[in-house]
Amino acid sequence: MNPTHARRAAALILVSVVLALALYVRLRLADAPLERDEGEYAYAGQLILQGIAPYRLAYNMKFPGTYYAYSVLLAAFGQNARAIRVGLTLIDAASALIVFLLGRRLLGWFGGAAAAAAFTIMALDRWVLGVFAHATHFALLPALAGLLFLLRAEESRAWQYAAAGALLGVAVLMKQHAVFLAAFGALMALRAGFGRACLVAAGIAASLLTAAAVLAGQGVFGQFVFWTVQYAKEYISERTIASGVRTLAFALAEVSHASRGFWLLAAGGLATIGLARTSSRERLWLIGLSLASFATVVPGFYFRDHYFVLMLPAIALLVGAFLEYVGSATLALMLFAGALGAFVIRESDYLFSESPREVSRAIYGENPFIEAVEVGDYLRTHTEPNERIAVIGSEPEIYFYAQRKSATGYIYMYALMEPQPYAARMQEEMIAEIEQAQPNYVVRVSAPSSWDAKTTSDDRIVRWADAFTQQCYEPVDAAALPPSVLRTFHRRAGVRDCRAPR
Repeated sequence: MNPTHARRAAALILVSVVLALALYVRLRLADAPLERDEGEYAYAGQLILQGIAPYRLAYNMKFPGTYYAYSVLLAAFGQNARAIRVGLTLIDAASALIVFLLGRRLLGWFGGAAAAAAFTIMALDRWVLGVFAHATHFALLPALAGLLFLLRAEESRAWQYAAAGALLGVAVLMKQHAVFLAAFGALMALRAGFGRACLVAAGIAASLLTAAAVLAGQGVFGQFVFWTVQYAKEYISERTIASGVRTLAFALAEVSHASRGFWLLAAGGLATIGLARTSSRERLWLIGLSLASFATVVPGFYFRDHYFVLMLPAIALLVGAFLEYVGSATLALMLFAGALGAFVIRESDYLFSESPREVSRAIYGENPFIEAVEVGDYLRTHTEPNERIAVIGSEPEIYFYAQRKSATGYIYMYALMEPQPYAARMQEEMIAEIEQAQPNYVVRVSAPSSWDAKTTSDDRIVRWADAFTQQCYEPVDAAALPPSVLRTFHRRAGVRDCRAPR
C-alpha cells in the first residue's frame, strides 16, 4: 500500500476507535446528577425559555453565552440531565472535527487525525471533569471555529477575518477566559496587515456589543456589569501569585493523572517543532496557541480542573505534531496506543463499570448533587408552578429539578462568604428578597462545600436562616427526601408574613 494511504488508513482507524469509546462513555454516564455549575447554567437556561433574562433571578459573574447555549439544548432535547449531556457530546464531537481541520492545515492529514483523537480522549477525562457540561466546552467550539476561519482567511477572502472575530467574541461570551484566545486570533491576523486585525477586532466587538444590547433591552445591563465586572474584579484579586504557583503545580499533576501519556507526547511535539519540516507560520500557530491556551487557565490563580479543557486543543495539536514528526505510521500508532492504553487501564472503572451516580460521588465526594435530585423532584410535586422556593446554599440545580423560580437571585453563597467589600450588602439583599417572597418551601444546605466559609466570613446570613426557619417553618418529614445535608422546610400553617431578626 502507498505509504500516504497507509497513514490515512491508520488515522481513520485511530479516530474511529476513539470516537466510539467516547460516545459509549458519554452516553453511558449521561444521567449523572448535575453538578453545581451545570445546575446554574440549566436553571438560567430554563428561565430564558420562560422569557426571564439572565441576572434577574440568577446572579453570577459569568458572561451569559453558556446560559443561552443551555437554553438551546433544553429546548432541543428536553429539560433533564441527559439532554444536557447529549448536547455536550455533540459539542465535543464538533470541536474534535475542527481540531482535525486545524491539524490537517498545520500538520498534515495524519497529524490532524491524531490531534482530533487525542483531544477526544482528553476532553472525556474525569480529571478535567470531561463528562460534565462546563462552560469551557461551550467556549471551545466557537473559539476553534474562529481560529479555523482565521487560518483559512490567510489563503482566502478578507470577510473571513470578520467572521473569525465574531466567533471568537462568542467564545468570550461563553467563558471570559477565552479572551486570551481572541487576543491570539487578533495578533495572528496582524501578520496579514493592520486592516485584517481590525476586522477581527470588529468581529469580536460586534459579538460583545450585541450581547450588551440584548441585556440592556431586557433591563438587566446594570446587574450584568456589577456581577461580571465589579464583583468579578474582587473575585480574581483574592489569591496571590505565590499561592497560584503552588495551586498550578498541584493542578497540573491532577489533570494529567490519567492522560499523562498524551501530555508527554505533547511535550515531545513542543520539543520537535523546531526540528520538524514545519514552516515558521506553522510553528508560530502551534507555539502561540499553546501560550494563549495556557493563559486561559491563569485568571484568579484558581486553576480549577475544568479550566484546563481550554488547553486541550493546543495539547492535542502538539501530540499530532510529534506523531507526524515520527514519520512511521506503525511507530506513531504504537505511541498513541500506549498513551491510550495507559488511560484506559487507569480509568477502566470510570469508563466501563461505575454507574452515573457512582461517578458523581467518586469525583465530587460529599457534594449533595445526588441528594439534590430527590429534593428537586419532591418540590416539583408538592408546589404549584407559580410558587417560589428558596435554597439557602449553593445548589442551583435544585431550582432546575424543581422547575420552580427562586425566591432570591442569590443562587450561590460563595460571594457572601468571601472577604470582599460587597459581601455584607449581598447578605442583606438576599435576606430581603426571601422575606419579601415568603416562599412556602425553604431548603437549608449544611454541606460545607456549598458555602466555603472562612474563619473571617460574616455569618449573619447563617444566623438569620436559623432564626427564619425555626420561627416560621417546620421540617418536612418524608421518606422521599435525603436525611441531612439538604434539609427541606415547609412554612407553618397560619404564618403569612415572616420576618426574622439578624
